Amino acid sequence: MSMRALLERRAAIKAELEGINNQHPEALPDDAQARWDTLSTEAGQLEQRIGRQAQLDDLDRRVAGQPPAPGAAPRREVRAFAGAASEVPEGFKGTILRGQNGEAVPVLGYEDRVADFLPRSESRAAELGLGGYLRALYNGPQTELERRVMAEATQGAGGALVPAPLAAEVIDLLRARSVAFQAGVRTIPMSSQSVKFARITADPVGSWRAENAAITEGDPAFDSVTLTAKSWALLTRISRELLEDGQNVDQVLRAVFARAAAVALDQAILYGTGAANQPRGIANTTGIQTVAAGGANGAAVTGWAKLLDATAALEAVNAGDISAIVMAPRTSRVTYAFADSTNQPLEVPPRLRNIPILSSTSMPINETAGTSTNASSILMGDFGEVFAGIRTGLTISILNERYADTGQVGFVTWLRADVAIARPAAMARITGIIP
Repeated sequence: MSMRALLERRAAIKAELEGINNQHPEALPDDAQARWDTLSTEAGQLEQRIGRQAQLDDLDRRVAGQPPAPGAAPRREVRAFAGAASEVPEGFKGTILRGQNGEAVPVLGYEDRVADFLPRSESRAAELGLGGYLRALYNGPQTELERRVMAEATQGAGGALVPAPLAAEVIDLLRARSVAFQAGVRTIPMSSQSVKFARITADPVGSWRAENAAITEGDPAFDSVTLTAKSWALLTRISRELLEDGQNVDQVLRAVFARAAAVALDQAILYGTGAANQPRGIANTTGIQTVAAGGANGAAVTGWAKLLDATAALEAVNAGDISAIVMAPRTSRVTYAFADSTNQPLEVPPRLRNIPILSSTSMPINETAGTSTNASSILMGDFGEVFAGIRTGLTISILNERYADTGQVGFVTWLRADVAIARPAAMARITGIIP
């Protein structure tokens, strides 16, 4: 297939995905979800083919004595996957961090894909798929494709490292299903155990001055933030027969892992305690703005006033744009039912009208507020100041014997990630919301 045909097919997939998303703006029904996952898998495989074709086209130009691209500037390189550099994709508008060792690391927004930063290679792992890879782990490679992909994999006592194309597909799928990433949380692909970057804890203040007068110092306060990968694991079981014969095992396994990992990351980003090897999330970070819903025992929210109070608190510290408002489904139901004294829907204030309101089951409804034990919170602010570092090396361990008596095979999938807030003052929490 020519490069033009590949690009046309990619555009067609994008158009169909947009159609599904527009038709079902909330949760996808089963048939739409199945079609979405099928198209997502094809899109991932297509990206690999486009990369290979681009490399072949580049070699054709070189053989013919032509420059790779007339007048093209050298492409920047970053490291998103361990041990290999990759080119920054065209159109990437995100930030690039540069560590003390000189390595450049991309910072991805919700619209960016980890798969776009895959190093160029001849890997055919995307053709095999996650289900085929697990099947080959369990049975041993049976085909030439399986033997080739397994030869790429790094296997040890702790499990097998998932090939980069498959790991990127899974990470992108879980990011797409995460409410926190939809709210604007940015992703830092971690190719090593930790990533350190600077943040500002207090803004500098300048002053007007007379001629020849001394300049007042207004030094910003800096400190450093370190993302240190913490471990999360998921144990899944599947029957031997289904693993060997199932036609959609790849799709189902990717979806199961992505859903579970998305919920886990949402819990860590929004409410992680920072204890017991959990990342510390927004709600438990010192320095965020806090607004109480009511008295010591909490209160019901019946209008937009508390959201406007939180907005004012953010504006008072020049927090920047509010990218989203996140709340529990219970609170979301109440919010959308706000009504005036005549029981007419309460209009959203202009200041809040264009801010997305997202609901997540990772927002608890059993917080304590005085004597109340059924309180919840709302988180809002510039979620772009929140970073989730995700190790791009996923590991899978196979449990051959543990479930042998039931004819099942167990797989443990390991994800390593951490959370850091670059500017806590840019986030606000409304506490003590009761039904």
